[in-house]
Amino acid sequence: MPFCPKCGLNVAELDEGAAAVAEPDRIPADAPGGILAGTSDEASDAVPDGPVPPTWPPSPTSSLASGRRDWPIPPVVIAAVFLMIGLIAFGLLTRPQPGAVPGPGGPSAPSASVVVPPPPIVGLTILSPSDGQAVAAPEVTVIGIAPPGLSITQDISFGLDQHATSDGTGHWAIKVGLNEGDNKLTFRIGDDRSTEMSIRVTYTPARTP
Repeated sequence: MPFCPKCGLNVAELDEGAAAVAEPDRIPADAPGGILAGTSDEASDAVPDGPVPPTWPPSPTSSLASGRRDWPIPPVVIAAVFLMIGLIAFGLLTRPQPGAVPGPGGPSAPSASVVVPPPPIVGLTILSPSDGQAVAAPEVTVIGIAPPGLSITQDISFGLDQHATSDGTGHWAIKVGLNEGDNKLTFRIGDDRSTEMSIRVTYTPARTP
C-alpha cells in the first residue's frame, strides 16, 4: 500500500530510500590495491592501468608469500668471500709441513755432506815391507801407522835405537840398513814394549856374472 491514510506518509518513497542506504557502491573484484571503485573521480584516476611495479627492498612477508628468497647481499660480494676462503684453504694445504720429507717431484732439500771421521788408530801396524819379504837392496824403508804424534822406536840389539814421529794421519817411516841374509826388525811405540811388532826381511844381493 503506497500511501498510509492514518500517518499521511508515502510508504513507496520510504522503501526506495532504505534500499539506497542498504546498497552502497560495491567494490569490483578486479579493483587493484583495495581502492573503492566509483567512490570518487580522484580515486579512479590514481589507480594505474598496468601491473603495479614491485617496491625495493621487498618486505619479508611479500617474499615469503611469493615463494622466493631475495638476497639482501649482492652476489658479487658473496662470490668474493668464497674465493678468498678457497685461496686461504689452498695455501694451508700446500704449505710444507715441518719435518716432512719431500717426495718425488717435490722441492729437494739441499744435501749436506756428512764427514765421517776415521776410526782412531790403536797400537802399531807395519804396512811395508811385508813379513818374510826378500829384497835386493842393502836398505829398506819401513812404513807403518800408529796414533798421531807419538814417537816410534826401532829396537836395535847392541846399538843405538832409531826414532821417528807419526804425523797427523798416523803414518811414520824409518830407513833401516840390512845385513846379508835374514834380518829381524822390531818396532814399538816409545818405550812401551807391549806394542812391539817384528817382521823378517831377507837381503839377497844381486849376483854379477
